Amino acid sequence: MKKLFFKFFDKTLIGLLAAFGFFLACEPVVEYGTPTADYEIKGTITDSVKSVAIQNIKVIVTLTKSYEMSDTTISRIDTLGSAMTDISGKYDIQFQEFPLDNNTFRIEAIDEDGDANGGDFKTGTKDVPFKLSDLEGKKSGWYDGKAVKTIDIMLQPKTK
Repeated sequence: MKKLFFKFFDKTLIGLLAAFGFFLACEPVVEYGTPTADYEIKGTITDSVKSVAIQNIKVIVTLTKSYEMSDTTISRIDTLGSAMTDISGKYDIQFQEFPLDNNTFRIEAIDEDGDANGGDFKTGTKDVPFKLSDLEGKKSGWYDGKAVKTIDIMLQPKTK
């Protein structure tokens, strides 16, 4: 009788372990990391009066992040990338960021060299909104794809 009980107990235990092993093996793989997307903002910086390209303009892409803590809001500005315009006034900035449906990046075009590039210009800014639908090429895992936008900025000359 004792032998029969242990035989039944062994087979039941083996059956349960096999079933649990099968079901646990079918669980999805846990991935560590964070969702990311590639962004590219490119364009041309031109003189608004002469309509000519401006070289050596510093272009910076930033993102303002706000955090609410009880009754206070804390804001932080992250610089995501920068570039200098070439002789044709073109710039191209590529960076990675957490993909949100309404990521709005700010572009600043700054004339740091004064008259050396053909004029002394005021800083120009533009907000560039991205939506999740702008992302293309999503792969498996955390990568959500890449979004590209072309943003041209016309700078106003400083008044003397």
